[in-house]
Amino acid sequence: MTKILLIEKITHNWQIKIVCLVISVLLYFAYHGNLMETRHIVVPLTVVSNRNLVPAQKTPKNIRLTVKASKEIVDTLQEGDFSAYLDIDQYLEAGSFSIPVQINLSKRAQHFEPLQVDPKPKIVPLLLEERVSKEILIKPIFTGDVEDGYEVTGYTCQPSEINISGPKSVVDNTSSYISIALSLKDKNKPFTQTTQIGPLILNELLSINGLSSVSMNVNILPKQMTKTFSAVDVYFASLNPYFQVKQLTPLSIIVSGAENILKNYKPSQYTVQTDCSSIDTEGDFTLPITVHLPDGLTLVSLSSDYITVSVEPAPVIFPSGNSLKKFNTD
Repeated sequence: MTKILLIEKITHNWQIKIVCLVISVLLYFAYHGNLMETRHIVVPLTVVSNRNLVPAQKTPKNIRLTVKASKEIVDTLQEGDFSAYLDIDQYLEAGSFSIPVQINLSKRAQHFEPLQVDPKPKIVPLLLEERVSKEILIKPIFTGDVEDGYEVTGYTCQPSEINISGPKSVVDNTSSYISIALSLKDKNKPFTQTTQIGPLILNELLSINGLSSVSMNVNILPKQMTKTFSAVDVYFASLNPYFQVKQLTPLSIIVSGAENILKNYKPSQYTVQTDCSSIDTEGDFTLPITVHLPDGLTLVSLSSDYITVSVEPAPVIFPSGNSLKKFNTD
């Protein structure tokens, strides 16, 4: 009987009692809401993408969080207590989607009560496409001129190509090569230049796979030239002073070497020689020719490797009073 009376009292005017309860709850939260302080915090927005779909358009780099909590809690909150992200792993096919912004709290912030966090925007519209990759060649662009008398003889690039990945439409429209500028101004020896690739990939939707830098090795050597010297007299080395050569036979030589050296070079009287130390009588002798060049120059060809030398006794000079009288030994 008592239970019946209790139930009747509870259910009597139950509509009014429900309304009062709701009003009480609202008043409670309104009161505590007035006691809570608001703070705005800007945090980076990241994209979680571990599957084969990636964003095909830019996403906001940062979002603003409206944080409500008691003054004691608000005063201790830091940017590192919050992380915002878009989880696109839940989507299995390419297309346009409205993706909610999700918030993670640090372990410290998870213990704060009450704490309200509202992101702005709450929804990010995003186009998702298939992730594809592509090889891109690396090409040098030489600027300026090397020092006079030098030239670029070759270059190597390590690596010679890079791999990029990103949304299919962006990758398909990306050039098949990137250019790296190399200054040659006043260079006179080989050099190496290391370049970071990141700044060269202008579309932030693309990622670089593997190495992030490129080393360009440029080989610079003295410029080579070839020059012909005609009518070069032969020096008759170690010829017995009692003999003389009847007739001189000039030769021609072709010489190659560094342009800076060869353009100012002139053969001396000792450049082209033949060894006459074996001659001990008059007559005709066929002797080999030798060519003596300074360092950096190379003999390309000689008009003749041998020379025929005709020798005869040299005139003898005797004193005759205050003068010299010359006559042959014949």
